[in-house]
Amino acid sequence: MKTVILENDVLKIELLPGLGGKIISFFQKDKAFELAAQPEREMKSSPDKEMRFSDYAYGMDDTFPNIDSEILHWKGKTFDFPDHGEIWKSSLTAVKQKPHEVTLSMKSEAFSFEYEKTLVLEEDRLRMKYRIVNFGNHELPCLWTWHGLLHYEEDMVLTLPKEITHFRNVLADSCLGDVGTVYPKQNPVYDFEKVPKAESLSMVKFYGEEAVKNGICEIFYPKQQVSCKLSYDAQALPYLGVWITAGGFCGDYNLAVEPSSGFYDSVSKARENGKLPVLGAGDVMEFEVSISLR
Repeated sequence: MKTVILENDVLKIELLPGLGGKIISFFQKDKAFELAAQPEREMKSSPDKEMRFSDYAYGMDDTFPNIDSEILHWKGKTFDFPDHGEIWKSSLTAVKQKPHEVTLSMKSEAFSFEYEKTLVLEEDRLRMKYRIVNFGNHELPCLWTWHGLLHYEEDMVLTLPKEITHFRNVLADSCLGDVGTVYPKQNPVYDFEKVPKAESLSMVKFYGEEAVKNGICEIFYPKQQVSCKLSYDAQALPYLGVWITAGGFCGDYNLAVEPSSGFYDSVSKARENGKLPVLGAGDVMEFEVSISLR
């Protein structure tokens, strides 16, 4: 597929407009370090008729207007939410106005929204500026979540917002026990600053219980001496999920730190939790996410 490349002396970013703007490479030149999770099994790099997200589970995607698939009845309207939303499998129009900047856009007739994402490369940082408009006549109950799958290393260290003091397990069959189990940050069961060992063949997903006001996370790779800093608009994205597979999902090794507008994953579940954002007719949602690698 056609790729778009943003490059300077520090970073080289490669993305696929035809696959929702998926970032397939986030490369730090000085250390020759690749941040974006790369395929470790046979995966697809172009759309097909029956697209399954698991066949494209690499690189960095946006998920909107949902994550979990479901049919939802909302104020007289029925929404058929696809797996991991609509963006990742859509073809976006790309306009590269400057050497270090590209704007991607699409229009969804199924959900009546316009989606625009501008990526700007600035030294060691990639800024991603979003603008989502509901052009329909109905409310759109929705979740926006960043699904940036990152490179896994066994000794990597996660630094999550200090405001989060408790984490909720949201994945069945994980080493965290039953779905809904809440753990304090310091506990004898699981270290939320580390990742499962490679030989564990495990996967986990958890969310911070508390909404955050300071949207900064850091991922440190000691062997590489490389630090990734994820900064985001916590007013628009107050909830934070973390997904890690150490061989437990299809043999993959990656993780994602996932700022989200709601809590959590399915629109109906967020409604039950009282933490579901709604984009009213004519409303506009604007926010920014940035990644630096140094």
